[in-house]
Amino acid sequence: MSQRQRFFMMIAICLGAFLSHFTAGIVNVSLPQFTSLFQTELAIAQWITTGYLLVIASLLPFMGKLGDRYGHRVLHNYGFLVFTVSSVLVAFSTTITMLLAFRIVQAIGAAMFQATNIALIAILLPKEMRGRALGIMSTAVALGGMTGPIAGGMIASWLSWEWLFLMHVPVAILATVLAFRYIPSHEQTKKVGSLDLVGAGLFMLLVSSVIIAISNGNVWGWASEGMLILFGGVFVLAWAFAWWERRQSVPFLPVAVFRLSAVSSGLFISFTSFVLANLVLVVLPFYLLDQAHVSSLTAGYMAYPLLLALTGPFSGWASDRYRAGSLIFAGLGAMGAGVTVLAIWLEALSTVEIIAVLALIGAGMGLIASPNNSYIMRHVPMEHAGAIGGMIALTRNAGLVVGAALGLGMMNGESSQAVQPTIDAYRAVFEAGGLICLSSLLVWWYAGRLERQKKRGAEVEKA
Repeated sequence: MSQRQRFFMMIAICLGAFLSHFTAGIVNVSLPQFTSLFQTELAIAQWITTGYLLVIASLLPFMGKLGDRYGHRVLHNYGFLVFTVSSVLVAFSTTITMLLAFRIVQAIGAAMFQATNIALIAILLPKEMRGRALGIMSTAVALGGMTGPIAGGMIASWLSWEWLFLMHVPVAILATVLAFRYIPSHEQTKKVGSLDLVGAGLFMLLVSSVIIAISNGNVWGWASEGMLILFGGVFVLAWAFAWWERRQSVPFLPVAVFRLSAVSSGLFISFTSFVLANLVLVVLPFYLLDQAHVSSLTAGYMAYPLLLALTGPFSGWASDRYRAGSLIFAGLGAMGAGVTVLAIWLEALSTVEIIAVLALIGAGMGLIASPNNSYIMRHVPMEHAGAIGGMIALTRNAGLVVGAALGLGMMNGESSQAVQPTIDAYRAVFEAGGLICLSSLLVWWYAGRLERQKKRGAEVEKA
């Protein structure tokens, strides 16, 4: 593959990573507008965002598995087509039902390329380039997630609602053309046996149920009858999935791969780091507005993605040449230091100092994401690259949901009413973040210890 082809392939992949997260948050500001436009309730209009995220999260491992079986390039590129066409169709919806249906189709397309982009990088790029490429892609993901709501607010102020779904179409068309032109075909390992559709269905239902429960726990009440029934359903689905998978010769999830400490610990780090980041990003605006009485949050919100954008490619480049574990440890340390400062000295911090803490947390996230993804994929057999790539994307999306739910839930307790959080409530949130970071460090240390023991055992056997 020529340098030119690699460049334009990465442009296509990064545009997709950006767009899937950009379109997730662009609608949020305009949700009240949709209630009057389509004469519906806010609870239904919220599914424009919630349904999109839910469909993506539940489909990611399934799409990754399809990529392993039928080709990552095929699934990735046709995902662009589905996403682009459905984006146009959403803008021409005449009813809320039609809009939600096309929004679901858009989410299916996003899941197709979101689940296979990491696998394409791992398979098509040389080992010495993977970390840097994953770092650039992680930056695209962060920038998409942060700029979506900003663009949505601008459109809500100046343009009609259709532009929420049409604004990104030219970029999606460009990404589609580049993907079909520059992402090369690669040899696909032939799969034996049929696809475990029952296992896939059970897993999608399980993920959907968990995300719905976490997202609505504070609104419904964690001990409410509906929530208890939902958690009961989650337990039954988990048991049914485990029972079914044990009886399959080719299970839906590659269980043997999850037994590798590098993979399981890496997925845990991916999940907890996004929980920690989103917990801070969701909670701090409430403090700045309610406690510090700061009207402009732009500088604070730009600090996080800016530092992530700067450190992400660097950490990816460094992970190709040095130990990824050291970078991940440093990233967890930076995030842990940030939430510790917030937990201990929150009231004493000026706005500039809070922005500096956000920048520190963003830098920590940049040091973790690409080295961790590269570390995971380095230990995954290529025939399972799509499935594990989909699981990485799932941990990212699930981490964002859990972080938001945990932060808002701890601020407001179990009340569904909007209440003014106390300074102790804010401190409790950041203390919880510190504990999450500490648990991540312990898991990472233990996984590294197991890895070293395994290497020593292999050396003894050779001797």
